[in-house]
Amino acid sequence: MHPRQKKLQERIKASSIRDPETGCWLWNRQVSHSGYGKITLADDAGTFTESAHRISYVAFVGRLRRDGVVRQTCGNRLCVNPDHLVSMDPPPGEPESKQ
Repeated sequence: MHPRQKKLQERIKASSIRDPETGCWLWNRQVSHSGYGKITLADDAGTFTESAHRISYVAFVGRLRRDGVVRQTCGNRLCVNPDHLVSMDPPPGEPESKQ
């Protein structure tokens, strides 16, 4: 595992609270107007904000298509538990989603 990936996993774990009843990892940092967790990251081009559950999927599960959609199987928009995340293709004709 790349050290950057390990560091990102640790950051996600530290930024969420475990719900023992549901198994959800509830994001407790920035939240979007639509109720999804947000995380700010940096790369060579500067800083950017991304959906926390998308970044959790990449950090724990693996690569994601640029236009891929990540959904929480538990239905909780704040959940970043990789066991509750699934990747799916965007619906045809729908603009690129960051969910």
